[in-house]
Order: sequence, then structure tokens, then C-alpha cells
Amino acid sequence: MIAVIAGLLSAAALIAISRALRAERWLYALSLLVLPALYAGFALLADAPDIAVHELRLGLPYLLGGVVLALLGRRHPVAVTALVAALWLLHGGYDAIHPQWFVNPGMPSWYPLYCASVDVAIGVYLSWLALRLAQPPRNGVTSK
Repeated sequence: MIAVIAGLLSAAALIAISRALRAERWLYALSLLVLPALYAGFALLADAPDIAVHELRLGLPYLLGGVVLALLGRRHPVAVTALVAALWLLHGGYDAIHPQWFVNPGMPSWYPLYCASVDVAIGVYLSWLALRLAQPPRNGVTSK
């Protein structure tokens, strides 16, 4: 339960920081790069480079998607926000099955639940944001 609360607080902090910096168009996309890097880093800390490579291979959609979507965010904000939301939600699913899929000897036992909490919270927030961006402006007022 502590891992879930910590994950939700971390997600809230990332959301608050990105809003304060007015960086919502690119920060969440670039943050996708961190997701597989953390799992790979845990493996490297445990001196398991083969597992680190495997984690990065599985994380390739997040690595590539993060860079490409960050670059496209200004041109296609609704579609990019929706795709970034989907990747965060998918990574939450990956976190949920990760311990059953294979063993990463450096990963703390609490980490998949923590990371899934962060990922799902950010994915839900970005889904809401994409829906908000897709709505036509009311009374001539544009939404951010």
C-alpha cells in the first residue's frame, strides 16, 4: 500500500512540475525514456548486463516513442497527448506483469507496484488532458 501511495504522490509531483513549467507538451513524452532506463539500471546495479539489455529491448517502444512524440507534440497536441497517455497506461500494465515475466535481480520488490501507480495516474491524467484539448473552445476562449 505504501508503494501505491508513494507512486500516486510522485505522479502528482510530476504533474504539478510539468504544469508549473508549462511543459506538458513534451515533458511526459520525454519522461517515457526514463521508464525502461530505470529497469535497466536496476539490472546493471545487480551486475546483470544481459537483463539490462533485455529491459532496454522491451523498452524500445517507450524510448523511440518518447523522442518522436516529444518532437511532434506541438504540431499534433491532441493525438500526441493521447498516444503518450496510451504508452504510460501500457507501461503500467508492463509493471504489473514484470515480476511474473522474468527476474531482474536488482529491482526492489516494491518497485513494480510503485511504478504501475505512477504510470496509471499519469496515463489517466493525460487521457483527460487529451479529451480536454480535443474539445472546441467555448465562447472564443482557447484551452491550453
